[in-house]
Amino acid sequence: MSATKRWAIAAAAVTGVAAATEYWFRRPVQTPPGTQAVPLAWAGADRLPVVGVITRLRSVITDPIGLVVRNRARYGDAFTLRVPSIYDFTFLLDGEHYRRVMSLPTDHAGVGEVLHRVPTVGYWFPREQAGPETLQELILLGRKLMAEMLPGTSVRRTPDTVPDIVKRHAVDWPRYVDLTEAIHPIVYEVTGRYFVGDELWDTFGARLTEYYRPISDGIDIPRTTLSITPFHYLMPEYRATRKLYRLIRDELPAFEASKSPLLQAIDRARLGGRPLTPADRRWMFMYVLWNAMAYPGTYTYWTLVDILTRPELAARLRSMPDPAARHELLSRCLNETVRLYPVSSLIRYLDKPYEFEHNGTTYHIPAGQAVGLFPGTMNRDPRRVPDDPDAYDPDRYLREPSPKVATFGRGAFGCVAQRFSETVTAAVLDEVLQRYSVRLPDVLPARRTRVHQTYPGSPTLAELAGR
Repeated sequence: MSATKRWAIAAAAVTGVAAATEYWFRRPVQTPPGTQAVPLAWAGADRLPVVGVITRLRSVITDPIGLVVRNRARYGDAFTLRVPSIYDFTFLLDGEHYRRVMSLPTDHAGVGEVLHRVPTVGYWFPREQAGPETLQELILLGRKLMAEMLPGTSVRRTPDTVPDIVKRHAVDWPRYVDLTEAIHPIVYEVTGRYFVGDELWDTFGARLTEYYRPISDGIDIPRTTLSITPFHYLMPEYRATRKLYRLIRDELPAFEASKSPLLQAIDRARLGGRPLTPADRRWMFMYVLWNAMAYPGTYTYWTLVDILTRPELAARLRSMPDPAARHELLSRCLNETVRLYPVSSLIRYLDKPYEFEHNGTTYHIPAGQAVGLFPGTMNRDPRRVPDDPDAYDPDRYLREPSPKVATFGRGAFGCVAQRFSETVTAAVLDEVLQRYSVRLPDVLPARRTRVHQTYPGSPTLAELAGR
């Protein structure tokens, strides 16, 4: 066979693959009679034949939030994004869908199919069975376990532990401190001691803090993409996951469950009427602590930044003599920080179709697709948040009508630890602000909004002075 003929065959094969890919990428969504599909969205270069597949995949990996924002500007509050190599994502950005979708039963709209694609929680950290269905069962059990560990009387005692913890961490603080590194160990210790107990934390707390920080910071679509390639061996969150697994597997069994509330709760837990297997016990320990520490650690830092960038708010807090009143205001500050900078998207995988009416048309989203909700757009909608929704105003929660916000979620997968998070954040920030005058740098780090959380783009070197 001549070289010319070989090139011609190769070109024909490439053309065929490109054509098949393009057909798959543009294929219409099939719906039952009397219904319509939510429009497929192709903003920008995604509209171009063949090239659009590449630009869409690049946007999904490197700029998923920008992808949603661009298509919302063109298609409105309901559109479907087709993602190469995965199921379709239909984004419903109106607040009514947030209420409806988040309230669907777990056998209708779940998270197992979503989170089993997330490193550490979904893979890397072994569990008894690897499928998304069993992952969702464990997640639901873990949420139930956490809720049972958070009775109001115990949560209200949490602030009593904070002064000594802050004092212990602050003893080595120099005049200039990187807040991105100084705040989260305090929060991790407060939440960690609550769940695992003092004796276990005294033994393992330093290592748990060391391991969980890169794991929490590494949950992002670009890094998740790398995590399924050989490059994952070089990723700090992978190495931290392996160290965490070995700690839990090799050292935790020697610890008496009676000395740890979390280990006792795991002992009591039942999945399908049976105790958890050793693999699932280890996974549950990892998962509960991940939930307990990651989000409060991040949002306590950002709430402090938001307060300090408003000197009148910081002065108001320092001038309030009643600790309970300060904590109540700080809880509202946390809610305002979460409102303005929430988890960027909430995804539910549909095991059953979802239909809704809009302007006399019935729209049908088939099973096997995902529904995406975008809390950031709802939380800045003046119809839901009156009185300048772009302003940072913790007092808005005292006025009527109260804002309708998407902050801690709702339904079967909503946050079960909202009150606990508010209590921890308020207690930690109150202690820091009462101990120190904190001066932020003139140039603050950019907020890098990712699917999971919001991260600082650079260190926050603050100047501290004792009060």
